[in-house]
Amino acid sequence: MTARQPRQPSERSAVVDLSAVQHNVRRLAELARGRTLIAVVKADAYGHGAVPVARAALAAGAHMLGTAHASEAVALRDAGITAPVLAWLHTPATDFEQALRRDVRLGLNGWELDAVLAAARATRTPATVHLKLDSGLGRNGATVEEWPGFVERVVAAQNAGLLSVEGIFTHLAVADEPQREAETVAQLHALSDAVRIARDAGLDPTLIHAANTPGLFGAQDMADPDLMLRDAVRVGLGLYGLSPFADRTPEDFGLRPAMTLRTRVANVKAVPAGHGVSYGFAYRTAGPTHLALIPLGYADGVPRVATGAPVRIGDRVYPVVGRIAMDQCVVDLSLDGEPAASSSGVDSSGAEPAVRVGDKAVLFGAGEDPSVTRWADAAGTINYEIVTRISPRVPREYVNAPDADGAGTAGSAADGAAWTLTRHPDTAHETRVLAERVAEHLRAGDLVMLNGDLGAGKTTFTQGLGRGLGVRDGIISPTFVLSRVHPNDPNGPRPGGPDLVHVDAYRLDSAADVDDIDLEDTVDTCVTVVEWGTDKVEHLSDSRLVIDIMRARGTQDGPGSTDPVSDATGAESTVGTTDGEDPADLSGAVLSGGSGSDGEGDSPSAADVIRALNDEWKSAEQLSDEPRTVIVRGYGPRWANPLQL
Repeated sequence: MTARQPRQPSERSAVVDLSAVQHNVRRLAELARGRTLIAVVKADAYGHGAVPVARAALAAGAHMLGTAHASEAVALRDAGITAPVLAWLHTPATDFEQALRRDVRLGLNGWELDAVLAAARATRTPATVHLKLDSGLGRNGATVEEWPGFVERVVAAQNAGLLSVEGIFTHLAVADEPQREAETVAQLHALSDAVRIARDAGLDPTLIHAANTPGLFGAQDMADPDLMLRDAVRVGLGLYGLSPFADRTPEDFGLRPAMTLRTRVANVKAVPAGHGVSYGFAYRTAGPTHLALIPLGYADGVPRVATGAPVRIGDRVYPVVGRIAMDQCVVDLSLDGEPAASSSGVDSSGAEPAVRVGDKAVLFGAGEDPSVTRWADAAGTINYEIVTRISPRVPREYVNAPDADGAGTAGSAADGAAWTLTRHPDTAHETRVLAERVAEHLRAGDLVMLNGDLGAGKTTFTQGLGRGLGVRDGIISPTFVLSRVHPNDPNGPRPGGPDLVHVDAYRLDSAADVDDIDLEDTVDTCVTVVEWGTDKVEHLSDSRLVIDIMRARGTQDGPGSTDPVSDATGAESTVGTTDGEDPADLSGAVLSGGSGSDGEGDSPSAADVIRALNDEWKSAEQLSDEPRTVIVRGYGPRWANPLQL
């Protein structure tokens, strides 16, 4: 459970089962048949909590996230989630510069193109965009008539280096009505035409997407499922275990509802026949009975009009009677409640009721609990609205959290961080200064895991750590040798302090491979900094700092993405960037055995080192002063309290 969960049972809560979210993601991925799965977490993940749901979805295999607003995507970044995020609903007040700095992909509809291009110029960051076609829904997107001109403008912007087109998408209007398949197919053909026009104009989108949750389910019955599935599917409701079809249950699709709305009975009282209930006396008791007070009302998101909706108390389900008020609603215990399981019934004569103050009351959930759909039916709305409208006054309690936080890159860290800090240095120098501040808190035995794409600034950050620790100069990426020891400088700012061991674990496959480079021999006496170490080095310590670094142009997949150089054995190897550092003096560093040697600790040839360093310095000159986002998280007892940075 997350830190948001109270230690004592809450008066009311929306319990979110994150294992159900993960189950649903895996089920949806099966139906998607290998397509990219975009998990839609807009509107605070349909009321379930965007950050926990996003982490669970990514840990279960989702590839991307989707939000309506750019601000929602930025909030995910602030929480340390680095997976690709697409936001598609904008206004003139949208902060496109912030979106680009935070690596948010943008859906473009036409009118906002100039504003996005201005932001790209201001931030010197090309936008990654998905073009939206209005194929008939009549909301966002360029119409079929506007599309050729829109594409022409986008091509010019891409040729100018201001954006790149990753995707083209549309939104379906009646995919939840299978009997109207012809209208859905017409929208899909319009999308095909739009993609053809874009490609003929010189664009090369790799993610074409149309399928929402009902579209994904409906594709299974289509003559040509590929027409619907395309390159990616964009699923929302299904993540939360709900069915978009009026005549099909979640269980029909192998889904598990994730949210349970529950409280405890606040009062039970005996009343005579003819007693009024709630405002307007819209309901009067038919005979002597007991009324149970349920402390959830429309301020909590319960629809005011949902009279007759079910509430489960014990082993029976009772209908709400009278008008639902701001804070509460009422059930009549004399009514013939439905059995939720085996039940001995309730005496309707007004005798002592089976329900007591403090008994758990469930409005909706999974299994034997009433369904969200029954509340939607009572309110004359859809299940999407019922879960999404549950207000912040109702605490969210999370159960069955995944083991991984789903940060979405090779640098995802284990779940359960005690705290998270986010900083936004604008230059390589500011990144190093931030790292020096982190180093002030480090001591022998500390483990630091650095995550980020190639060129994000991991070596820059390690250089700052080295300065703050007072080790000898000469920190460059250890990719060539896997690990490098930087001894403490007795004439530096922290004489007698710990050495720094700098490790690149990109080419290590497992914790067993890490053991082969003997880190356990130094971990207690040094500060160990590991790049690309997720799921490989956590066993070295019960506590760790996990630092994610994001940089607008750091988009490579790994060290192998740079120009290769040959190591002493003839195999290809690379050395990561120094991120703007002057040529480094390697005399103070001790090389540890790695792929750049024969495995016995031999040093690589000087020619190979010089060749590699020349490549990385050349690259660094072009990339050194772009803004970064640095997210620091603490795990374990050593880091129970947040750093003061």
